[in-house]
Amino acid sequence: MLAKFGFLGSAGLILGILITMIAAGWLLSSLVWLVRRRHTPAPAPAPAPIDEPSQHPLAGFTWTDEPPRGG
Repeated sequence: MLAKFGFLGSAGLILGILITMIAAGWLLSSLVWLVRRRHTPAPAPAPAPIDEPSQHPLAGFTWTDEPPRGG
C-alpha cells in the first residue's frame, strides 16, 4: 500500500478510515440512545418526604473522619 499511494496517501487513507469509524460509532450510539429513550417509560414522581423519624437502628448515623473522643 505504501508503494502504491506513498506515505502521505497511506496516512490520509488511515486517517480517513479512522474518522469514518468514529463517525459510525457516534451514529450508532445516537441511534441506540434514541431507541432507548423512545421505549423507556417516564419515571414515576418522587415520593413525598416523610416527617416521621425512622425506626432503623442507624437512622441518625453520619460518617466522620475524626477519631473518637475519650476512652
